[in-house]
Amino acid sequence: MSSAKRSRRFPYGWIILILVVALLYATNPSEPQFTSYLKDKIREQADGDETLSGDLKRILSGPAASLAGMGTVRTDYYLCSVYKMDLPGEDRLYLGLLDNFIRLK
Repeated sequence: MSSAKRSRRFPYGWIILILVVALLYATNPSEPQFTSYLKDKIREQADGDETLSGDLKRILSGPAASLAGMGTVRTDYYLCSVYKMDLPGEDRLYLGLLDNFIRLK
C-alpha cells in the first residue's frame, strides 16, 4: 500500500530540474553580449579619468571591444559558455552564465 501511495506523488524534483535547465539555456550569453560586456568594462576603467588618455579610452572602447571580441574563442555548452581570450602576455578565461560573465583566469 505504501508503494502505491509513493507512485501518486507529484514529481516536484523533476519539474524544478527542468525549470532550472530551461532557465540556464534561455540565459546563456551570446558573443555580442560578451563584446558589449568588454566595452562596458573598458568604459568603467576610463570613468573618473578626466585626462586625455581617459577620453581616448572612452572613445576607443567600442573598437577595442570589437577587436578583443574577434580574438575570443567561445565554447558553447548550451547551459553556459566559456570565452577564452589570448592577449599578449596573458590569457583570460570567462564563464558566461545567466546573462553574466565571471572571470575565471
